Amino acid sequence: MGIDESLEMFYKFKSEFEELKNSKISETDTRSKILDKIFIEILGWKEVNISREDYLTNTGFYDYLISTGLFSFVIEAKKTFVQLKLPSGNRIKLKTLLTDTSNEEVISQIRSYLIEKGLPIGVISNGHQFIISQFINFNGEEWRNNQAIIFDGFDDIEKRFIEFYELLSFESVKKKGLIEIKKETIFSKKLISLSNLKRKNEKLIRNELSDKLIRIIDVIFREINNTSELIDIDTLNECYVFNKDVEKHHSEMSLMFQDSPPKFDERVFGVRNTINTQDAIEGRLLDSTFSLPNPIILIGGKGAGKTTFINYFFKVSLKEETKKRIPSIYMDFRSITSNQIKDPKYIYQKILNLLYETQSSLKLNDYNILKTIYKKEIKLNTERGLWSIYRNSPDVIEEKINEFIEHRISKPEEHLKSISEYLINPCHKRLCVIFDNVDQLDFSIQKEAFLLSQSIHLNLRCIIIISLREGYFYQWKDKPPFDAFQPNIFHITAPSYREVLKKRIQYVVDIHDFKNTEGKVENKTFKLTDESQAVFFQNLYKTLFKRKNSEILEFLEQTSYPNIRLGLEKFNSFLVSGHTKVETYMTYDDYNIPIWEFIKSVALESNYYYLHTRSKIYNLFHPSVNGNNHFTKLRILYYLINEAESTSYREHYIPTEKLIESFVKCGYNKEILMEELIELLKYGLINCESYISDVQELPDDITNFQITVTQSGIYYAKNIVTEFYYFDLVLQDTPIFNEGYFAEISKYFTSPDAYGKRPMEKRVKCVELFVEYLIKEERKNHYLSINVGNRALEMNIMDFILSTNLATNIKVLDKDFIYEINVNLD
Repeated sequence: MGIDESLEMFYKFKSEFEELKNSKISETDTRSKILDKIFIEILGWKEVNISREDYLTNTGFYDYLISTGLFSFVIEAKKTFVQLKLPSGNRIKLKTLLTDTSNEEVISQIRSYLIEKGLPIGVISNGHQFIISQFINFNGEEWRNNQAIIFDGFDDIEKRFIEFYELLSFESVKKKGLIEIKKETIFSKKLISLSNLKRKNEKLIRNELSDKLIRIIDVIFREINNTSELIDIDTLNECYVFNKDVEKHHSEMSLMFQDSPPKFDERVFGVRNTINTQDAIEGRLLDSTFSLPNPIILIGGKGAGKTTFINYFFKVSLKEETKKRIPSIYMDFRSITSNQIKDPKYIYQKILNLLYETQSSLKLNDYNILKTIYKKEIKLNTERGLWSIYRNSPDVIEEKINEFIEHRISKPEEHLKSISEYLINPCHKRLCVIFDNVDQLDFSIQKEAFLLSQSIHLNLRCIIIISLREGYFYQWKDKPPFDAFQPNIFHITAPSYREVLKKRIQYVVDIHDFKNTEGKVENKTFKLTDESQAVFFQNLYKTLFKRKNSEILEFLEQTSYPNIRLGLEKFNSFLVSGHTKVETYMTYDDYNIPIWEFIKSVALESNYYYLHTRSKIYNLFHPSVNGNNHFTKLRILYYLINEAESTSYREHYIPTEKLIESFVKCGYNKEILMEELIELLKYGLINCESYISDVQELPDDITNFQITVTQSGIYYAKNIVTEFYYFDLVLQDTPIFNEGYFAEISKYFTSPDAYGKRPMEKRVKCVELFVEYLIKEERKNHYLSINVGNRALEMNIMDFILSTNLATNIKVLDKDFIYEINVNLD
């Protein structure tokens, strides 16, 4: 039905409606005599599209459900001559309609139907007045702020008939796929985007003092960024940290977050003790019969220290007798391209080159050894083969032997196979090839590498050791070609982060030979003595390990473990950051580095402004791409924390579907929830039972997974998010959806000076205003009207933050001034 025909039908019905005014019209009559005619005869809907008075378990009978098959909406019918209290105007916010108590019941009623049906849009009508709105939001926005389109009687419909038709007709809804209620443009700006800010694209230049010291840091702490650099035996001995089996735990939560061997495969060696793991691996390498062991797979979490374990095991731990009997070749696959992996000749040649380089004592390039390797072939050719005619010409035979060996060496796979046979018999040695960092490659290339390792294992009859992340092994273990092999599997448990850092700083303090250094700081010439340089590292050590409840150490442990590499990267960010006050830390023998200075250095590195996309400190108030609720990430974390606490951390994984269902009932959008969950997974604040957070490519949908909060997620939600220094950072790139607050905060948000400092008074004022803004945003977006029986969904997050720390306990110290946060809660 076109709009012209529809308008004619409307005029006809309008005249008929005048006759109905004199009759007694019930709610049922409103449906059958008026709304049926409007939607079928005027708006073109068919009976097949309409469902009437169906029963819903929790809310009873609804009046209409109208559907195109792809889009549905609910109509709530009221008596015709019971007037709806409508204000003047075509569009009005639902919260304005709710100011009249007579509208509360009908709006509450249609919302209950929509919630149970999982639909957003509904129509309220008494036959001649219409309220059309989105009564349920699935994106975290406050539904009361949604606009309702009002048609206040047939005269109003006649004046705005095109709009009425475009909204509700079958043709329009089918064409658009929905009832299109256009929303107001949402204001959204970030302080970081202010055009008057200076140094946005600049880096903070370190003074000469920092620069000189960083040269020492770079040498001594080079292994912080890359644990495979721990190749020096002395360094390994001093810095390596052993794990011991944990028999008692200080709390139930510590039991939940220990790095234990996974239980998804019964073949995994089930201890956390480093010495027992080393002994078990050594036992698999060589048994009493000298038989070929199955491939050995070392699994562990991302950054847990698999490479360091391998280095220590083969260079320090392994018995000298065992080392002699299993000459090992270490291959770091980060330096091998995908094309090279697909070229067996290249890989075999690389193994050969490494064998010559690292196992020179075997003298495999020695001519006499080569003749021994090919003794059988040489004898066969000399006695009965092609060379037998040169029996009386030893020089010629020697030349032929030389040519033969040269030809075999030119074929690395065949030559390596012969070398392996020689090592096995008569040398009674077996070659061991280590494939490390295979999990740094793309997934398809990892498969090629795994197949290559199996081929080398069978072809050379050598020992193969492969290191993999738990996540990749979990994905592979039951799929071809990986399910065709029966490997020995060992879990490499992450060592204590505290002990790793402690040993490395102590190593610097005890071992390093500092030298006097000269330079300038703010135009003043300085000379660093070896004692003053040592003070810097001694103060670091004291701050972290000589004080009770070191906040810096707690931050590093809680936000990193079991990813030791990540924790070391954060520590290294502090050491090399332009914001780190090296000269201050070297001036006083007992200087305690404050947590807020440490966090600032880690968060900003050498940038002047905070940007969450490049920082190691995450912004939990930043909504996902399509969201505009500042609290969804935090509410998800509190929900998962409550779930874990309710089972005393025994059954801490829950189905993602359960969480989504709970949030959707409160008006959250499923797609946006998924975006937020994926971001939390990427940040390492939640985890999946299937170890997908351990792999490089995260899925777009984790609906069918089991999830839990991580140790880092708990620390962010309960600790970091309550601190002044956190708000001071994240307000810089959090989108502000209120124009007034954005303008007010902008007045106080100033550019930092050349040294990265901003006036403390203005920083405090920005935080005060930002907190007030967040309080109002949460009140606007919080769905307390729906009781779902879950503390996390009903709690007021900003109240928790303010009562925990920010409003009452936080004081910011700068020189001789103390500023206390004062937030207006009205």
